[in-house]
Amino acid sequence: MTAPNPPSTTDTVRTVCSYCGVGCGMLLDVTIDTGTGRRTVVKASGDKAHPANRGRLCTKGATHADLLAAPGRLGTALVRTARDEPAVPTDVDAAVTAVARRLRAILEEHGPDALSFYVSGQMSLEAQYLANKLAKGFVRTNQIESNSRLCMASAGTGYKLSLGADGPPGSY
Repeated sequence: MTAPNPPSTTDTVRTVCSYCGVGCGMLLDVTIDTGTGRRTVVKASGDKAHPANRGRLCTKGATHADLLAAPGRLGTALVRTARDEPAVPTDVDAAVTAVARRLRAILEEHGPDALSFYVSGQMSLEAQYLANKLAKGFVRTNQIESNSRLCMASAGTGYKLSLGADGPPGSY
């Protein structure tokens, strides 16, 4: 005899796909286990009202729910008290507080250029803005780089060699 499924509710969450910088709109169907409060994405679909994709998604976006349900994904924060110690499961709020404390100590002891930021081209414009404000405005370092430069260096070279210009054409 199998145990009954725990009671759950389903919400639809409007969001933006996290895979590339296009920013396609997505709708995620999220179940919430009413016993544990655990949220699980069970379906991803394109948001027809979103101007970037009008409901269409690439394969990566369309299979977003499968990725989030894949086995082996981290379920909680892990913290090491020292480099040679094993990582210990930790409450997320406590882990964020611990990281903030460590970064503050580095900043106070070694100055702003002891911290650097490596961000992603997959971040939204708003997230990029916040990361730059954190680095330059709060930490006061100019040590911020994006994988976009490295990623686009080879693409730009390919465009130049194959198409004669270092940017993508108006239409593929």
